[in-house]
Amino acid sequence: MEKETVKSKEDAKYWPCLLRRLTDFAPDEKKENYSQGITIRQLKKDIFDNIEMILNSRSHPQAADLEKYPELADSVLLYGLSDFCGKVCSMDDRETIREHIMHQLRIFEPRLNPDTIEVSLSQNDRETKSVLEFQISGMIDVAELSEEIVFISRLDLETGNSYLKSSQE
Repeated sequence: MEKETVKSKEDAKYWPCLLRRLTDFAPDEKKENYSQGITIRQLKKDIFDNIEMILNSRSHPQAADLEKYPELADSVLLYGLSDFCGKVCSMDDRETIREHIMHQLRIFEPRLNPDTIEVSLSQNDRETKSVLEFQISGMIDVAELSEEIVFISRLDLETGNSYLKSSQE
């Protein structure tokens, strides 16, 4: 995509993630939907969708299972969270899950600056031992765009489901 002069970041166009570009949402149409790029609003939605997909995907091999193959440690083979389903968490388990989520985001969401990604456990009174709430934040780092994005995630360890929402909702 050629670089064009834009008046504001809202007018700028960005490339969607590779998965979105490879997914054909309109197979009957001959023209690529994203050939002209996407807006900043669509970019934020694309990042949101990717984070939601990471949190709701399960990686079955553990990093320790792949010690003989260190090049696979950050490959798509380990895309998604480990299966925490059925766990009742101690504080150590919560910290392990938090670190695991942060690692996944640093590897699999390249549009966020990895040095700015933070995942913090919420100290919510409604929280049970099987539901964890996290605040996820980071700086979008695409072209000249540098803007913070913040999400709230609830991970239900009984069902394995994760719910993600923008902190501005």
